[in-house]
Amino acid sequence: MSQVLGGVWCRCVGVVFACVLVSGCAQSTTEDLGAEQSTVLTETTEVTTPAPVRPPAVFDPCEDIPDEAVEAVGLDPATKYMSIAGSKNLYDKHVRWRSECAWNGTHMRIFIVSADSSIDEVAEFVFVENVREISINGRAALHYNLESCGPRVCAEVAFQTGNRSVWVNLRLSSLGDLTLQADELVVEYAALLEPYLPAE
Repeated sequence: MSQVLGGVWCRCVGVVFACVLVSGCAQSTTEDLGAEQSTVLTETTEVTTPAPVRPPAVFDPCEDIPDEAVEAVGLDPATKYMSIAGSKNLYDKHVRWRSECAWNGTHMRIFIVSADSSIDEVAEFVFVENVREISINGRAALHYNLESCGPRVCAEVAFQTGNRSVWVNLRLSSLGDLTLQADELVVEYAALLEPYLPAE
């Protein structure tokens, strides 16, 4: 009799042990499936912001720079005007060898130039000084000052675009915050505008 009971007891223990093993496996499988499902959901919900379409190397800043780019650097798109060295072009016609457009913001102005000159030629201009080679968004650029104004008031960044170049000029008003330096800010603004400029 004791041998029969002992056999029944062993079988019951074995069944219970087996159930525990099966339950543990099922739980582990469920967790693994849950982890896999979570990974798939994460991968499918990623959002990539498309880069803006760059204009051609020969471009008109007044026509090809979108309002969103102008607003990104704190300028009002409605203030746009065709310019020559930042001053209004009274003839409303670009100079043959360069196209230029300007926008005004609060105590500041930015003008963008598309010119026939290479950045090597830009570095040799008589009105350019303190030339530095920098990288903006992984792209080679020149950062320099202009002899007509100090680094607090104005500064410029130039990018190579094929055989031409594009210049981003920042000029700050004396009516604004006098602690701001155009020489520093122009690099930040050029980085925001660079995706909208012609490719290298």
